[in-house]
Amino acid sequence: MADRTTDNEEAKKRKEKRAEAKRKRKRRELLIRALVLLFLMVILATVIIIVKMTQSPRIDADDSVVSSVSESSALESIAAPADHAAESGLSESVSESTGGIVQESIPAYEGETPSTVEEALALASHMASMYDYDGAIAMLEGYPDYANEPALAEKISALSAEKTGLVQVDVSTTAHVFFHSLINDSRGLIASATCTEERVEKNNKAMTTVGEFNAMIQKMYEAGYVLISLDDLIVRTTAEDGSEVFSKNRNLYLPAGKKPLIMSEDDLSYYHSYGENGAQGYADRLVVDENGEVKCQFTTPEGERVIGDYDMVPILETFLKEHPDFCYKGARPTIALTGYNGVFGYRTNDYYKEGPDGEDLNAAQKKFLRDHPEYDYDTDVAEATKVAEALKKAGWTFASHTYGHVNATDASLEKLKRDHERWKIAVEKVIGKTNKIIFAFGADIGPVGGYTENNEKFMYYKEQGFDIFCNVDGNIGWTEFGSNYVRTGRVALDGVSMYNAMDENTVSHKTYSHDFEVLGITDIASFFDPNRNPAYCLSES
Repeated sequence: MADRTTDNEEAKKRKEKRAEAKRKRKRRELLIRALVLLFLMVILATVIIIVKMTQSPRIDADDSVVSSVSESSALESIAAPADHAAESGLSESVSESTGGIVQESIPAYEGETPSTVEEALALASHMASMYDYDGAIAMLEGYPDYANEPALAEKISALSAEKTGLVQVDVSTTAHVFFHSLINDSRGLIASATCTEERVEKNNKAMTTVGEFNAMIQKMYEAGYVLISLDDLIVRTTAEDGSEVFSKNRNLYLPAGKKPLIMSEDDLSYYHSYGENGAQGYADRLVVDENGEVKCQFTTPEGERVIGDYDMVPILETFLKEHPDFCYKGARPTIALTGYNGVFGYRTNDYYKEGPDGEDLNAAQKKFLRDHPEYDYDTDVAEATKVAEALKKAGWTFASHTYGHVNATDASLEKLKRDHERWKIAVEKVIGKTNKIIFAFGADIGPVGGYTENNEKFMYYKEQGFDIFCNVDGNIGWTEFGSNYVRTGRVALDGVSMYNAMDENTVSHKTYSHDFEVLGITDIASFFDPNRNPAYCLSES
């Protein structure tokens, strides 16, 4: 009996050794495959680098798309809050698939490691829905034991076939639309004890309600628009002298009928002038919820504080979960920030540390500190930084809107320098560096073709790391490609633009109606907020 037991144990051990040897062979095979794949990728990357180095950077004649800037269309001038202060290298990597520049923050789907074939197939479908066919195919080919999973090869064949139907996009005609913080209810549109007539007029003119925003993004989506980032407009190459050269991105492909769209949001600071505790229907601040998602804290008319989708950021994120094909490779809008009241509803301007009697504070800031003795500067900076990191992880990018909402056209170079130094203290420490500037009031620092070495303002901002510039322009889809910058013209989708596009009797009807027609936004009367006062929405008022 003992001998039989011993024989059984030895047989069991031999079986285990054979199984272990088989596992080792499989691991060696997988390692060899990975090394071969890595070797091939290194060779491919080397070939690409050599080819790029041998090409002479150039700007084609059609890389400079110019158009006269319409001074009368600079509608952002009406957006300045009443208490504006009187005075006040982006980490990059080259995207091989688009040739564009992207921030270190990556779309949420990237970096995910599927653990099953089913998860890999689902992730590939999600990536392809955002037109990242190359990324989806590479992910599938990198799946462990890929060679033994026929479903993965079938998926790659299907994706490759879909990719052949994509069409090259001319990014020079990309529409760029912008909004301010959204109004959730009538408190911001009707004069009351908490909303003065002056604020009501500004809100009616320059702002958009949540209902209007929802209607417009749905219509733009149905019209075939797809969000791209400002960085997707350009390709950066290095000249022989080491300088960086810009050119139009010619490697952006979408399905037939799809059109690129850039979106931005200005003044996402929840200024004191917007009222406390939802007094004008705005959110109070952005917060990061228990799932790591950016939401809004909002005070209802009944005084209850709730967390949810009460401004553009969380509303758009929820929309993209349901419609991932509304964005290109996880692209998100750009948020333009001033600094004098802080950012995202947090008072990150270091002047707040002075206390309610500080000499550098304006009246609204002093009142805030008197009303909020619990305020702590370091806590607000930490919470705002947490929001910024979550936004970057989701794909959002940031731009300077100048520290004090300064008109860059009228301001002297010295004033702009002082203003930007303040911006770095109040904003950059929270969001990090950025290469984008979205000019307040829609003002600009030079005429068409005027961004040259002789333009002192332009050269200063270039020295500070800015190379993507945005103004406000009445011609939708206006873009200028320079050798070391790109400039886009934006159009506002606000009370003024909606009303004048809708009412054929207004002087500016033709201009505004054209913009909405291009965007596929029809039947404005069906979603134009009934609480608005049309008298405030006339462009000539």
